[in-house]
Amino acid sequence: MLSLESKNELSRKDSLIGDIKLKKLIRNLFFVSILVLGVLPLSTITNATVKADPTEIAIIYATGGLGDKSFNDAAERGKIMAEEEYGDDLVITYVEPQTIPEFATYQDDLAKEDKYALIICVGFLQTSALEVSAETYPNQDWLLIDAVLNKTNVRSITFKEHEGSFLVGAMAAMVTQTEKLGFLGGLDIYLINKFRYGYVQGAKYINPNISVKAVYSPDPTNPWGDIAGGKTVGTTFYADGYDVVYAAAGGTGIGVMQAANETDDVYAIGVDSDQDYIVKGKVLCSMLKLVENAVFTTIEVKMEDTWRDGLSDTEYEQIELGIKEGGVGISEMKHTTAIKNGDYTFDGKTKTRWEHIEDIIEKIEKGHLIVSDSTGKYSEDIPTPGFELYVLLVLLGLAVFQIRRRRR
Repeated sequence: MLSLESKNELSRKDSLIGDIKLKKLIRNLFFVSILVLGVLPLSTITNATVKADPTEIAIIYATGGLGDKSFNDAAERGKIMAEEEYGDDLVITYVEPQTIPEFATYQDDLAKEDKYALIICVGFLQTSALEVSAETYPNQDWLLIDAVLNKTNVRSITFKEHEGSFLVGAMAAMVTQTEKLGFLGGLDIYLINKFRYGYVQGAKYINPNISVKAVYSPDPTNPWGDIAGGKTVGTTFYADGYDVVYAAAGGTGIGVMQAANETDDVYAIGVDSDQDYIVKGKVLCSMLKLVENAVFTTIEVKMEDTWRDGLSDTEYEQIELGIKEGGVGISEMKHTTAIKNGDYTFDGKTKTRWEHIEDIIEKIEKGHLIVSDSTGKYSEDIPTPGFELYVLLVLLGLAVFQIRRRRR
């Protein structure tokens, strides 16, 4: 039998063991609480969707800036289309140079930031600066609109302005009462003359007797934004009996529209964007140069990570957009619908003017009508009437010959 002292000793040991167990329990609970508090935030972060940084793109607009209702505004529409499509996944920065030397400065400044997936250069006047920038920053990707640069890190997109201009020239020829058409170009250069030559070919396609006079912006230092100068040119044209004037001069062309608005029985033709609304009823139609499609589709390529897909390391990416490719066209003529839907007899067929335009579009798309981008005349490649019948007769003749041969 245990003595009282032994019993007390056991009691103390049990109490000590109990204290030790309680302390261990408390310590374990403390460590568990620390672990739980540490793990919960980690599990929360693990389970949450981690949002990637947005893709950043920069645009350098042409001189003249936004609000020109023409070339830059068309590029801006492409920017807006991309922003609407990709939302918070895309951030677009843009700058508006006022002078040509600023192109090089902006290209260099933006490329130095080393954060833009793509830098878009709007306008052929950026070509010289970009030739240097593309070499200086070989890891930077660029889009050049309206010119071609043979660099593997540059996508070049140009347009068949002569095809779209052919359409508005044909419409002008179906409308003129004087058989005298005018053309105002920004500068006397190949790019602008593509507009001019297409316009002339389209007019003469409808009526070979039509004459077309061409002049260029009166201020060569400001060819795209001289509204006052454009109005002077337009007023002179109309006073001399030229009753339809096509202005391929950016913002300068707005002056021609203003002159048309102050003159009876004359029309202006817009360019690049749908400018028919600027002076409703006095802008006959507009030649659409869908720069917005070039901007949007290239941003799309970047966002979908398909840049230079299918190209070798040494190939240059050069794209030319015409009527068939959805790069150029003619406006819907919303404010001159009576003219659009009016009858006109051409090539022995009486149709609405718009139906004649649709016929021309189809011929160009099929390659039956080739519009020249130079002073050369358009060419037609239409199958000879009766050709199919001729082939059929030849085949029938061969069949008859074989039958007679067998009978012998």
